[in-house]
Amino acid sequence: MKTKLIHITPKNMNQLFFGTQSHNGHTNEESRNKMKKILYSALQTELTERQRTCIIEHYLNGKKEKDIALEQNLNPSTVSRHITQAKKKLRHIASYYM
Repeated sequence: MKTKLIHITPKNMNQLFFGTQSHNGHTNEESRNKMKKILYSALQTELTERQRTCIIEHYLNGKKEKDIALEQNLNPSTVSRHITQAKKKLRHIASYYM
């Protein structure tokens, strides 16, 4: 199985963690930056390698689950499960700071 190294930068981190979100028509840049740092750290330390690869490929690189499955030699349902579990972990961690 070939593993692809994916680098997260401040530029592509917004794609992964935030769409165009606002609260009452305004964004809170300071809170947003704090949450990005927290989620970036969680992404690096709290997810398994496979969860990290699946969620980054799906959300940052826009790949479909079946394409990720082919690349990683996995069943598409396994990729879906990894993405779901990764999102669940990240939401749980984020909930402490909201």
